[in-house]
Amino acid sequence: MVGFTMFQHVDARLQQIMKSKKPFGGVSVIVLGDFNQLRPVGDKYIFQFNNSYNALVDNPLWSLFELFELTEIIRQKDDKAFAIALSNTAKGMMTLEDINLLKSRIVSNENLEIMGDAIRVFRSNAEVDAYNTKVLASLNTEGAIANVYDFCIGDGLASIKEKVLTNVKNLKTTETYGLPLEINLKVNAKYMMTVNIDIEDGLVNGACGKLIMIDYGKLQKTNEIVPCRLGIKFNEEKTGRKTRANFQNVMRNRNIDLSLTPIEPVTRQINTKSTNFKVERKQFPVVPCEAMTIYKSQGGTYEKVVVNLKKGMTISKLYVASSRATKAGGLYLVDDFVPPKPPESNDAVAMMFKNVRSEQMLKFSLEFPKESQERFYLMFYNVQSLNKHFLDVKSDKTFLSASIISLVETWTKSSDSLEIEGFKIVQRRDCNDIRKPFGQITYLKNDLNYENILEKCEYSGKNHIEYCSIKIDDFCIISIYNLPNSSFDVVKRHINEVITVSKRFCENIVVVGDFNIDLKIKTNHKFIDYMESFGLTLINKLNKNSTNAKTQIDYCFTNGNGLKSDYFESLTSFHKPIWIRKREILTGIHVDEIKQIRTDIPFNLKDLRIYDQSDTMEVDEEFSSDRYKIVDENEQTDIDTTFNLKDRHTNDQSDMMEIDKQSSFANYENIDSNSRKILDHFLLVLDFNSTTDTDQISNQVQIINDLIGKSPFITQCND
Repeated sequence: MVGFTMFQHVDARLQQIMKSKKPFGGVSVIVLGDFNQLRPVGDKYIFQFNNSYNALVDNPLWSLFELFELTEIIRQKDDKAFAIALSNTAKGMMTLEDINLLKSRIVSNENLEIMGDAIRVFRSNAEVDAYNTKVLASLNTEGAIANVYDFCIGDGLASIKEKVLTNVKNLKTTETYGLPLEINLKVNAKYMMTVNIDIEDGLVNGACGKLIMIDYGKLQKTNEIVPCRLGIKFNEEKTGRKTRANFQNVMRNRNIDLSLTPIEPVTRQINTKSTNFKVERKQFPVVPCEAMTIYKSQGGTYEKVVVNLKKGMTISKLYVASSRATKAGGLYLVDDFVPPKPPESNDAVAMMFKNVRSEQMLKFSLEFPKESQERFYLMFYNVQSLNKHFLDVKSDKTFLSASIISLVETWTKSSDSLEIEGFKIVQRRDCNDIRKPFGQITYLKNDLNYENILEKCEYSGKNHIEYCSIKIDDFCIISIYNLPNSSFDVVKRHINEVITVSKRFCENIVVVGDFNIDLKIKTNHKFIDYMESFGLTLINKLNKNSTNAKTQIDYCFTNGNGLKSDYFESLTSFHKPIWIRKREILTGIHVDEIKQIRTDIPFNLKDLRIYDQSDTMEVDEEFSSDRYKIVDENEQTDIDTTFNLKDRHTNDQSDMMEIDKQSSFANYENIDSNSRKILDHFLLVLDFNSTTDTDQISNQVQIINDLIGKSPFITQCND
């Protein structure tokens, strides 16, 4: 785990590289980790100072970060009970079921003898060395000793060189880049890499495997036969794949198993106190790993793990050691298991989390559409070559959670295989001969029914527009791609045709597309006016970027009630995806439920607090509700938040909630969910009905206005 000192070095180095005094040189930094694991060796936690200032203030670099907590457990995903028990172990809050589960994994030393393929985990290096020596001595297989070669580079007296080399031999392995003085090599024994050889190839510190072959060579000066190459079969097939490919011809010619990865000695320069001499060490970058320390096991994943429990084992050590196993059935505990106690109130990690959870939680700059089972959830995307980005789309949970996926500018040909599991292709237009920047495809969840209404394309001169209309449930979804520089008259003619035809089949219309008409340009607002002539309203926030060029050329119009839309982020296309989905609708059933619980929940307007900010309606400071009139950034928009209960109404369609016309609230309002909560409580207290005294209602208006505060406002509407 990275500690404060390393964190500080990263900051300083990035400032040097970027030639900037900003924190981390102005580079965005993402920090990932698990604070339930072991603290850094010889360092403070990353969020602490490594000096006396720690008692006074927190690490200022750490205060720049915001927290987002990951909740999905991957290592133990196939053993939920085990995953929960481990999580509770880390918190010191184990249940009786958790304790019984781990106690059931206690085994005797006699039974361990038959588990030769299990990794042993100990607390200390001494225990690890003793066990490794014991196992290697018991193996009746080919073996050799790989001795280190130290070279002293520099000019000076031979006696001083010898002294420098002697000093280096007395250094700890941690001071020699993990290259020991000698390595006991035994075929069929487990070994672990101690040096990063090739990060991309997975040949990194901590990679484990079994030694299968030892190659030998002669030293030029002495003709001594020594190990020159090792053949290791790593636990993960992908580890060393590139290296195996480079040696493939040699291995074939020598009839060597192609699954073995050749590992040769590496050379590293060792730091010495001498200024005149430098020492280079040559040695195999491996050590025996029949057993390893808990620290060394951190980050590893093993099918079978034997943990030697000792009295006084900390929560973090117990958690790290036990969580190396993927399933409870692969964990074996030696000695008694004692459930850990919760952390003390002054525990550094607990205090840090308490602070960041209250003050430094990550605030997203975009809204993530939540997964749901609703039938209407549309993702529209100018994918700019579906073949190129197909794997990105089919593995993106945001797309896969949708019920409808509409993609344009697909660049596809009819021979392309574009199936997505769980979806059926209901519309597709490909390029005829060569791939060009057009083409459409629409996916629909397998359990949904549909009807193709219209599909058309015009490609003549500079004009190019293609679109389709598909009826799904009670909506007609019109997906459009319009090439840049197409004539506005041509665009209007085709839009008029597809909307007119679609309305014969369905009254509710959704028109979404890459129109290549930038709504950030005021003169292009005539397109909004044109769409409104069909009763369609723009439901994307005006002046919001839909492309990396900070233009707004992708958006959605609809005449349907209760629809919401926003942009999502994409790493693969110039365009941002658009999601459209239904908002929660308050129906007569909800009203009945409110009436039923009225007598069960005491309520006082003075005690009302609004905690849920998830549905807060955002007011664009650059945009007034007067027919999309643009307001200068430096001007202040005076928003009147007063209202009359008889004519309250919202203009923002993106946060609308429809009130059932059959309910007792008939003809009153479409409001966002936060304001709805306020009014629901208000109406319950007053036992509101059509004969309620008007004076009684008006007396509450000021109270509600005060409660709304920064909550979504309700604007007057004169229908």
